[in-house]
Amino acid sequence: MATLYEIVPLEANLRSAPRIARQTELARLLQGQVARADGPATGNWLRVTADLRGTAVAGYIHRSVVKLLTAPLVSAPPVVLPNIPEAHLTTAAAVRVGATTGRAFALNDPKAPRRAPGGDTAALTQSLHSIISYLAVERSARYRPGRGLTYCNIYAHDYTHLAGAYLPRVWWMRKALVQLAQGQPVKPLYGTTVAELNANSLYTWLDEFGPDFGWCRTANLDELQQAVNLGQMGIICAQRTEMNQPGHICAVVPETATHSATRRGGLVTGLLQSQAGAINRAYFSRVWWTGRQFGRFGFWVHA
Repeated sequence: MATLYEIVPLEANLRSAPRIARQTELARLLQGQVARADGPATGNWLRVTADLRGTAVAGYIHRSVVKLLTAPLVSAPPVVLPNIPEAHLTTAAAVRVGATTGRAFALNDPKAPRRAPGGDTAALTQSLHSIISYLAVERSARYRPGRGLTYCNIYAHDYTHLAGAYLPRVWWMRKALVQLAQGQPVKPLYGTTVAELNANSLYTWLDEFGPDFGWCRTANLDELQQAVNLGQMGIICAQRTEMNQPGHICAVVPETATHSATRRGGLVTGLLQSQAGAINRAYFSRVWWTGRQFGRFGFWVHA
């Protein structure tokens, strides 16, 4: 019978190695969450596997933040709710990358490239690079920072939207979610039933609703970069410790002959990314999510 441990504090770090450092943080486990021992302990560090919204992630956790479960684990029956639909605002006006208006709406240029259908890796990755070229983040007015505002969330939305995945630009407000859960029809109305999501709230959305819309959390950078190199989509999202300060979100993109991830000993340490923000970059590879200003971060992949 497997040895099970329960998280005691409100949050505890699952780590990639048995030491305390920002670089070893994989994910935050929450109070009451159960982790299964899956290897020998290293001093006061337990080797465990925990479930992150349906994804099993292995790592280390300190003995001081867990207690041994002595009673059999009784699983509560899953809560079954109606499918929550995507939330989109619509407009008859043109929404283009060259304009500073319409940022609450998805791009609607019929000439915009899309991710290639089918399973051909070369076609898939080439179409993703075509989307990056079309969005032209380093010069497009839609993503140009100014007056203390940056637009990482809009760029990430536009990239995934054209690539065929749902990452919300707006999302249902609390009362609207209750109505939808009761099976009532709800129309997306700005400020009434839906609200814009910034990077901080996108982290929460990805954690809570992401699996329902095809986003699978991962903690393995090699697997994430490999999946993206095969034509899938990847996202990095980090939430600020001070929630009134901006978080950050960016796309993980396929490697090319001229743009690549950073590796050490053959393992990916810095994913190849594309972002808007204080500095807009079509391609770069830098580890930014371990900054002290971020309280939580995560990686997601979408087929």
